[in-house]
Amino acid sequence: MIILPDGYGFSFIGTQKNNIMITEKEIYEKYPNIFCDKDKPMTETCMCWGLEVPQSWLPIIDELCDAMTNCRYVVCVPEFKEIIKFPQVVAEQVKQKYNSLRFYYRLEYEQENVPDKVVNQHYRYIDGMIAYAENRVYRLEKGI
Repeated sequence: MIILPDGYGFSFIGTQKNNIMITEKEIYEKYPNIFCDKDKPMTETCMCWGLEVPQSWLPIIDELCDAMTNCRYVVCVPEFKEIIKFPQVVAEQVKQKYNSLRFYYRLEYEQENVPDKVVNQHYRYIDGMIAYAENRVYRLEKGI
């Protein structure tokens, strides 16, 4: 397997516009593919409850979603005979638990039969982004 980074990782910098916080509605409008399940019934998704986090965390959620949307992590697997595009991240639940961020998701691929080792790499990559966002929330809550 060959990993071809097309751009490096992600960075989180301030997303407040003129000290105005972003709203939940604006996040949904900005990232419709990530939050495509928000209008489904509770029998199908936990996103029906919305973003269950404090308003002060929304800029961090915005930055996380921006990083997930603009990911350029590309994998070439010789036996697959094509470049595997990064999948769409779909939020399944976003909430506060024990005063920390929980962002549950699934990956949706355009291609079929993506090798498990590639899927696992993509999950680890997104998990790293989420871990960074969790640390940002921790620092925000501690005033660091």
